Amino acid sequence: MVQGLAYSVVAVGSVVLLYYLLAYVRHVLANPDDRSWLLLGVGIAAGAVYGVAGVAAMATESAWLGTFAEGATLFFILFAALGIRQMYFMGYADSESPRALPAWVDSLVIAGFVASWWTGFLVEHQLIRLVVVVGWVGASLWALYYSVLAVRKHEGTSIAALVRNLLPAIIAVAAVVFADVLGTYAGVPAAVDALWIVGTVLVGTFLFTTAIAIRQQGGEVERMYDWTTWREQTLEEVDPDYTDD
Repeated sequence: MVQGLAYSVVAVGSVVLLYYLLAYVRHVLANPDDRSWLLLGVGIAAGAVYGVAGVAAMATESAWLGTFAEGATLFFILFAALGIRQMYFMGYADSESPRALPAWVDSLVIAGFVASWWTGFLVEHQLIRLVVVVGWVGASLWALYYSVLAVRKHEGTSIAALVRNLLPAIIAVAAVVFADVLGTYAGVPAAVDALWIVGTVLVGTFLFTTAIAIRQQGGEVERMYDWTTWREQTLEEVDPDYTDD
């Protein structure tokens, strides 16, 4: 029951965050970079897939659904890392972009991860373990590196607030994957289950806090343009010494 609730928290948190992220892009951002938010949205959707697949695997006792949920954690970290990196690139002109590699490399990396995971899922289930571990380590470090850069570059903006709240969720997902892999090879199921439950609940919690941070940013913009927060005053009323001269 506790595991089912943990999966449900991640699924609901991902859906709520996805909803507020869509509203944030449509109604708050002046010039949204579609690529950045698309990548981040795919990563958050992978979190929803993880939660739903986990609940379904427990309800049906299906092994393939459990494996599918396991792979969703990899894509959550990968696409979240790609989205955060795109946020860091925001504001740079094409002539001064700090990209070390061309944009098509991102598509090649994604295609490689997708092909590797589906190969492991359809052909040899043990291969997915290696894909998840290698991808988890690389994508987590990638996300951490670009999160620091994005916060430094966009300090004081809504992007920095979003990244600060989302990064702990990525770290918690990495801890969950680590606990799962450790349990497979170390044979300590009780300790691993405890770490998995705590880590999964933390993932859902940080997804909710990220959604709250996004909602607060939208609320600030709404208040800024709410006519009830402004008083109709003339310059003479504000400054009695004001003259046209």
